[in-house]
Amino acid sequence: MNKLFKYFILLFVLMGSQESFSQKSLEEGKTKTLFYQCNFDSQTALDDWVMEGPGIAKINKGRLELYSRYHKKVYRKIKKGEIVFEEGTNKWYQNYTDGLALKAEPHMYPSYKLGDTFRGGHLVYWNKIITPENYVIEFDFQSPIPFPLHMIMFSATGTKGENVFHPSLKKRCGVAAQYTKGDIYNYRISFLAPKRGTANMRKCPGRRLVTKGPDLTLKNLTGKHHMKVIKWKDQIEFRIDGQLIFQYHDKESDAALGAGQTAIRLMVPARGYYDNYQIFELK
Repeated sequence: MNKLFKYFILLFVLMGSQESFSQKSLEEGKTKTLFYQCNFDSQTALDDWVMEGPGIAKINKGRLELYSRYHKKVYRKIKKGEIVFEEGTNKWYQNYTDGLALKAEPHMYPSYKLGDTFRGGHLVYWNKIITPENYVIEFDFQSPIPFPLHMIMFSATGTKGENVFHPSLKKRCGVAAQYTKGDIYNYRISFLAPKRGTANMRKCPGRRLVTKGPDLTLKNLTGKHHMKVIKWKDQIEFRIDGQLIFQYHDKESDAALGAGQTAIRLMVPARGYYDNYQIFELK
């Protein structure tokens, strides 16, 4: 009886998974119009973007390449097994990055500390364009290495609706808490996290984990992937390579987010290539 019960439970889960992946897209039945695109064909494409944190952005063979200024040294250490991504151990990579930043950026170093813990070295690369209320973000993504973490941030504004660059907002330098517990609203989806196995969506301020789904970038860690975020009213849909990862209906006590700015975020161990960055308006 127990085996039969387990069989039906497994069958139910599998059927639910198949239904999830075939679920109708939020795009269906709506008009989709190109609002903005950036193909990174020349250096001038970077004029539409603003870096926060010690990041490096450059055009590499017609694609945007992003990484932290501390990435290469950290990557070599992780590859050798001398340091690790996971916090809570003496081998945590940020203990090593701490020393690099103290030497390279003594003027910024205090801003990278939260209490006694070093939290710097990461980057946020903002697009200047303010999206429509309802929109689709699409881009091509490839990580040349299997180390985390990558994120797409969207519907970002100040807590009073300001442009994220408004002078009334606190200065930011890539430290996570400035984006998750600071004075800006945003949704964020993180992916390419091999040990976690899921793509996670959070709502900020508050860093609330609101939904998650299978991270299909893990099927080919260094391969090319097409990423799509669909925002329609109070609903969010995320797809990787055309497959549905999750749909989320924002029923949080605070209002669903609307028009705003988008950004790409990378942590120190990560490096990524991005291309064909497009924003469409949905009506």
